[in-house]
Parts: sequence; structure tokens; C-alpha cells
Amino acid sequence: MATLPISSDNTDYMQAMQQAGNTNKAAPKDELGQADFLRLLTTQLQNQDPNKPMDPTNFVTDLTQMSQLESTNKMNSSMQAMTAGLQSMQVMQSASLIGKNVQVNADQMTHTQGEPSQIRMELDQPLKDVTVVISDESGPVREIFMDDLNAGEANPIWDGNDEAGNPVASGEYKLTVYGMDDKDELQSIDTVVPSQVNSIAIGDDGAVTATLATGERVKMEKIREISA
Repeated sequence: MATLPISSDNTDYMQAMQQAGNTNKAAPKDELGQADFLRLLTTQLQNQDPNKPMDPTNFVTDLTQMSQLESTNKMNSSMQAMTAGLQSMQVMQSASLIGKNVQVNADQMTHTQGEPSQIRMELDQPLKDVTVVISDESGPVREIFMDDLNAGEANPIWDGNDEAGNPVASGEYKLTVYGMDDKDELQSIDTVVPSQVNSIAIGDDGAVTATLATGERVKMEKIREISA
């Protein structure tokens, strides 16, 4: 069998290669459109048994369902495009927060050695034996006992010392705050801490999140206060 020489001016060879590589043109459509459905319906009518004609009501019902399905698919595509556009707009608007100081619902706080740190707490109900536990990577460094508190906001101040009265190093510290309710059940308490926004991103669930200076990621609704 003779072999066709390969050269830049061999148009037959180039055309054969292009046809072999372009499989999309030769591939049949995976989905039936409304026009295809109508052609099938017409063919079915032409080949039906005259003694047992098909019910025309079924034709109308099938056609209506096809139209509704096509409209739904178009609407879904439009909604997805709209959602993507809104997310992009929200990210661009939230980008103005980068570098800003914020007060945010979180359990990580930044402490500077030698300076006191104020802790904001929000109680949904009156609690007794309220305790604030401040921890680093090695474990608890200080516990602050606040006795009984009413519902609302409380602002204990940590002097920056450990249990032995020694100043702790600057860095990130975790807050754990809890108390007992009127049924003697343990309840956690939300804390509001100062931080800085380092970056903005879209989370896996589509929500816009802010990455704080502590490395913690929070949703935008967790930010309570913004300052320059």
C-alpha cells in the first residue's frame, strides 16, 4: 500500500487531519430541542394507524411540557448568570474593607504585650458564673471570673498578664466564654473582637468572606463595626 507523503502543500492530508480532529461537528446532538420534538410528532401522525388514531390531547400536552421545560432551562441559565454577577459585584464592593479595622463576631483576638485588651461579650440571656478563658497554642494562659451577668453587652478588660502575673507575648489568642443559665445548663457566649481585614473571597457556599489579620475567615454579616 502506497504511503502519502506528508508536506505543507498536501491539502488532502491536512483536510483529513482536520476532519479527524474536529469530532464535535460529526457528533450528534445529545438533547432534543422543540423543533426536533415537532418533527417526531409529525412523523408519528403520518405513520399512525387510521383505525386507531392517537388522541390529539396527548400531542398538545407533550408540546406544552416541552415548552415549559425549555423555558425553565432558559430561566435557570439566566438566574445562574445573575447570581454570578451579583457575587462579583459584592466582592468588588467588599474589597474596600481590605486594610480596615473592624469589630467582628469571632473567637480570635490580637494582643499586644504590655497593653490591656478589652473583650466585648454579647449575652442573649442572664447567665451566672460567667468565665472568660484566654488561650494560646499551648493552652489556657488566663481565666477571668465575672460572676452573674444580665442579658446585653459586657466589656471585661484583660490586663495582658497570665495567671502568675507575668505579661504574655504579643500574638493571637483564643477566647472561650461561657456561663450557666437558670436551668444550670452550660451556655457559650459570643465575643466581639477587634481585627483587620486582610482579604476578601467567595466561600464554597457562595457567600463572601473576609480573612482577618488573625487568619480567621468570617462571613460579612459577622462584621459589627468598621473604622479607618
